[in-house]
Amino acid sequence: MANLTPSKQTSTRVVPEIQPRFAPGSTEAQLMAEAKALVEGGWKLDDEQRGLEKTFHFNTYTKALDFLQIVGIRSKSRNHHSVMTIKYSSVHVHWTTHYPRGLSAKDTFMARYCDSQAKDVGAVDESLAQKCAPAPKA
Repeated sequence: MANLTPSKQTSTRVVPEIQPRFAPGSTEAQLMAEAKALVEGGWKLDDEQRGLEKTFHFNTYTKALDFLQIVGIRSKSRNHHSVMTIKYSSVHVHWTTHYPRGLSAKDTFMARYCDSQAKDVGAVDESLAQKCAPAPKA
């Protein structure tokens, strides 16, 4: 995912300078601070710089499905829908506002909600996530 311009060094890793494209009517200063915090927490700007995306990893397919359902219910109640792709033990989430087009407070709110719910469901580092293994031989 293309992000960005020169990077700055934090105490643990390089965090790229971000240049999101905000939805018209957005409070850009506040959204910029929120977007920076989300990027520092593992989110990335999408290729168009108009949305946020992240992959969450879990120990089981059931936990990944639980996370997808929880986020889906909240997105329905807020009338803001993401693109979510579920795999064996991971869920990739992409938030963007379609009208007006660009990154909005709806996206940053839901990204923070995803982080909170992933923690509650039991998200793990990718290296610890269960991988799909071949079926045992009969």
